[in-house]
Amino acid sequence: MKKIYQLLLLLGLVFGTNARADLLIEPLVGYSFGKFTTDAAGYDDATINGTSYGGRLGYSNLGFQLGVDYLNSNMNVKDDNDDLKASEWAGFVGFKFPILLRVYAGYIFSGTASQGNLDFDKGTGAKFGIGFTGLPFVNINLEYRKISYDETKVGSLELNSDFGYNAYMLSISLPFTI
Repeated sequence: MKKIYQLLLLLGLVFGTNARADLLIEPLVGYSFGKFTTDAAGYDDATINGTSYGGRLGYSNLGFQLGVDYLNSNMNVKDDNDDLKASEWAGFVGFKFPILLRVYAGYIFSGTASQGNLDFDKGTGAKFGIGFTGLPFVNINLEYRKISYDETKVGSLELNSDFGYNAYMLSISLPFTI
């Protein structure tokens, strides 16, 4: 009889724990600033700044986070009349600590952008971020991202130069888990 109670206790401990995984939905809006870079003749590196919006969709369990991230940016290029319009898709992994802090990193696997008559495609890169989670329902994030584009076109002419940008983004996000 004692063995049966021990077995029931063991089964209760193993299967009685609350295992759950949450769907993470996190819209965000932010302000990006950084540098647009190139090695093309006739083009100089330029500072960029402007607004960004997007969101994350993923999985969250015991503080660990995993999912996809979308970001759309409209940034002013200094000394140029045309804005840089960029969109990025990334996969991310992160960890939310129990108190006040979240860290995450991502790989940008698809990026496109345009500026005036220039079109950039096949962008890849990395992003790293840290977030302050001490406010109810709101995260304040600082993120760094660097992206380079493999294809650059002016009309139908393809350029063999490296274009890209690196930027910081200060954002506010509203993470929901269901």
